[in-house]
Amino acid sequence: MKRDEIHIRDPFVFAENGKYYLLGTTGGDPWERGSDLVLYVSEDLEQFEKKCVLVTDDSLSSYQNIWAPELHKYRDKYYLIVSAYRADLGRGSIILVSDALDENFKRLTGEYITPKGWGCLDATLFVYRNKPYLCFSNEWTTPVSHDGDGSLFIAEMKEDLTALIGQPQKIISGKQSGIAVEIGEGQIKGYVAEGPWLYGENGKIVLLWSTIGKNGYMVVRSISANGVFGEYIFDKILFDRDGGHCMCFTDFKGERVLALHQPNVSPEERMRLFSLRELG
Repeated sequence: MKRDEIHIRDPFVFAENGKYYLLGTTGGDPWERGSDLVLYVSEDLEQFEKKCVLVTDDSLSSYQNIWAPELHKYRDKYYLIVSAYRADLGRGSIILVSDALDENFKRLTGEYITPKGWGCLDATLFVYRNKPYLCFSNEWTTPVSHDGDGSLFIAEMKEDLTALIGQPQKIISGKQSGIAVEIGEGQIKGYVAEGPWLYGENGKIVLLWSTIGKNGYMVVRSISANGVFGEYIFDKILFDRDGGHCMCFTDFKGERVLALHQPNVSPEERMRLFSLRELG
């Protein structure tokens, strides 16, 4: 099937051995059950085939809102990170692991990797100077600050990725960003900060994240010049045409590519790809 035929939110592209693997919040029920966790494969990022379903046991059967799956290779194993919700547990992120990228993913632990009771989503793995870190969103509907501040946090992880080390540190405040606009109604109002993606560049750490601003859904770039736990300074709005929840990958030509979904309304969402060089 063609890329534009795949209904997808939160697209994630994993490149290995001459092939591109695509996953995301796919399927017919993105807002209730959530992603069907189908993995697509392509050689040219234009034509895709369904390869498999990544989780085939019942480890996620009691969860809803299975969103934003990410696939990472770390120390010769493949890790699948998904956001999920269960009434008795709230919202959090789960890590699954496999020896292969396309089969037999099992829960790494029986608990959320994100802090208990925080209401978290969009966790991503960032390996920097051989240390693993988890960056994630504390959702604006259940902020730990109790003031509508949807925020991004980061924490060091144990080497085996089974738990966080120390207290997570807030690196982005939606409320204080000067970019996000307040959304919601009644007593549930707040500011969005979600969909983080980090990479190192020229000794600095680049953080791409999404929010809702005056023009709708967008991607923002912030930069830390003093490490993972440094101050992430606003650099620019990277994309503000009703699209977001991005990630980056390097294609087989050596070009860094930005993937996001656009528009931000169901069921019209599709993966859009942009050269980061061309976006500046």
